[in-house]
Amino acid sequence: MDTKLFNATISGSGIGSIDSNILGQLTARGGSILHVAAKSGKVDLHIMEKVLNSKPSLLYMTNSKGNTALHIAASLGHIEMTQFLVARAKHQDVEVNMELLRMENHERNTALQEAIKNDHCEIVELLIREDPGLTLFTNNAGESPLFLAVDRGFYNIARCILKVVLDCSYGGRNNMNALHAAVIRAQSSKQFISIKKKAVERNYTLFYINNFLRAAFKLPLTQKEYERMTEVVFVGELLETKICPSAILEADDFGWIPLHYAAYMGSVQVVKLFLENNKSTAYVKDREGKCAIHIAAKEGHIDELAFRDLINEHDNEGNTAFHLAAIKGHYALLMMLADDRKVNRMAINTAGMTTIDIVQSDKRLMSYEKDIIISKLNRDDFLLSLEQMVDRQTISEPAEVLRNAGLELDRTQVVKQTAEEAVYSRLDVQNIANINLLVVTIIATVTFSAAIQVPGGYDSEGVYCIPHYVCIHVNCTFPSLHVLRFCSGHTSSFG
Repeated sequence: MDTKLFNATISGSGIGSIDSNILGQLTARGGSILHVAAKSGKVDLHIMEKVLNSKPSLLYMTNSKGNTALHIAASLGHIEMTQFLVARAKHQDVEVNMELLRMENHERNTALQEAIKNDHCEIVELLIREDPGLTLFTNNAGESPLFLAVDRGFYNIARCILKVVLDCSYGGRNNMNALHAAVIRAQSSKQFISIKKKAVERNYTLFYINNFLRAAFKLPLTQKEYERMTEVVFVGELLETKICPSAILEADDFGWIPLHYAAYMGSVQVVKLFLENNKSTAYVKDREGKCAIHIAAKEGHIDELAFRDLINEHDNEGNTAFHLAAIKGHYALLMMLADDRKVNRMAINTAGMTTIDIVQSDKRLMSYEKDIIISKLNRDDFLLSLEQMVDRQTISEPAEVLRNAGLELDRTQVVKQTAEEAVYSRLDVQNIANINLLVVTIIATVTFSAAIQVPGGYDSEGVYCIPHYVCIHVNCTFPSLHVLRFCSGHTSSFG
């Protein structure tokens, strides 16, 4: 492009004196004089009108990135230039006008999507008003205008879209949708965090109740209420739209529906809102076989465990919420679940482990910490699994579930804990005495049966007889006497 033409366009003056024969020149990036003017935003629009009268094709010309002048003006927030370009298109054929607003760049973004990405709400309102159908377009990443707004935390733009077009597209990248984005982004939104902080400082319990009820019963908000909107209210707005019935059940590429993210984030009110809208979401499992209660337990979120009928549900590795709380070391949650009579305390996962087994295998805990936890669990007579009570005399790698959770077992140690180790760690002295008595009884029984058995047998008539050559020597009783001495010594020590 001619230097004089470029400088005149950037400065916004002197274009009128430029020779019309060079108006079609391009920049190094393929931009026209209209692209340069759109980027500047300072140009005299009357002069640009004359330029377009001379070369109408400039309105639809794209640069090396596929952007029209409208893309550039919208992305930079130049409202006057955007208005000018949209108005200019209206003077031409209706189909051509629609073509300008709907033209996509190489990323398949329209001017609307470029405006949303850069948080230019006024331009978004203008473009949606001109063509509501723009809200149905998705780019190469699968991102719709609504998703882009929510993903970037531009909630005013998102509400603007929902206000004009209730049945807009809501898809996003990785097969997420606007509800996924709303749950995830709300946790880090400065707007929502600021509102929460003020509510806590002023003890606004009624404030949260009011917002929750408004979202649940679909009551309209005033402008002031919009300004102090919480994530519950915004998610409630999304649930009001036509996108809700399908979006709330859609899983992303990771197998998670919006409720899974709410459980993961610890959003108690959002979880309740989802369940009130559609209770079946509580039963939806991800690719690992985990439903929302597993995810909440894994992250240690106590208040989200509202779906008690799923408390004993197993994931693909056989873990219940009880297992996952132990695996991740959430012992406050573990104690809470232990008090719930509905919890199956003896549930065994695919590694053959109960919750007690997992606690005992946790290398993050000191031995006294394990004793404290197990002693509290033992108030309800928790038991090791049968698999862990017997020494299989095999050395194996730690279970995958423990390896993933950072719970390592000593590779030189037998994975299956011996019965003696398990019992000694849980029983008092009296129980140990009982074990010794059991051993003594077994030894005595076997020894007496072997030493005192008299030779002989029965004849064919059933009469007992002793061979004449066999004599019962006195010394055969010596082993028995030793056994009696051993037994008396051990039994007397326990009274």
